[in-house]
Amino acid sequence: MSAGRGKQPRAKLAAHPEPARSLFVNSLQKGFAVLKAFSRERPRLTLAQITKITGLDKSAAQRFLYTLHELGFITKDEETKQYSLSAKILEFAYTYLYSDPIIERAQPFLVEVHEKTGETVNLAVLDGSDIILISRIPSRHVLSTNIQIGFRLPAIYSASGRVIAALLPQAERERLLDESAYVAYTPNTVIDRKRIRQLIQQAAADGYAMVESQVISADISAAAPVIDGSGRVVAAVSMSVPNTRMKFAEAKRLFVPAVVEAARKISVALGAF
Repeated sequence: MSAGRGKQPRAKLAAHPEPARSLFVNSLQKGFAVLKAFSRERPRLTLAQITKITGLDKSAAQRFLYTLHELGFITKDEETKQYSLSAKILEFAYTYLYSDPIIERAQPFLVEVHEKTGETVNLAVLDGSDIILISRIPSRHVLSTNIQIGFRLPAIYSASGRVIAALLPQAERERLLDESAYVAYTPNTVIDRKRIRQLIQQAAADGYAMVESQVISADISAAAPVIDGSGRVVAAVSMSVPNTRMKFAEAKRLFVPAVVEAARKISVALGAF
């Protein structure tokens, strides 16, 4: 993968499921909306920009910003009046990365694939209509990249997202398709929902998925699903390479057996089969 993605989702307040609504803390939701307003494309924001992105009124946004600043999760440039996330946010990421059992069980097998191939290996999970990289070992051929753990991609346009969607219960798969944005990120992006459903069904039949230049131009990726002890898909292992260095057919020949084997080993470690 190389950097770049089309339009980023706004951090508007999302509707919350009705069950246990009495336990839901609206003010906490609004505070997180402020944090989610920041992104790779929007690392520094003014108060006015945050109110526009979140839909909060100026007074509420100001209170949340002040509180988050006092707690150390947001910094403020007094000269430009712009806010940005602080390094303290990484405390949550660190805790997650070193406590999640999927990452812990998967890491030895991701390393094994990387050592055999020298190519980029990723582990991703589904989050809403996106997949998020939760582990990544870059290719030995990559001199520099700004794709890191935490990088998001639309699930329907990624190999990982499609193999995860392929094994979801039908209702969850349809909800994913409903919530996805059908955007032409590249000239090759498939934006027809019927065709995407067919590709997901093909991934279910094959046990793997491959994509080329769906969100990131010149990127070829192959992925296979990871299953836990309950038989539910919980993640996907993927490998990626630029098509300037490897053609699709060669990537399929090399990557598909590797990701399928790695995903199977991780699944076994999680209690599947």
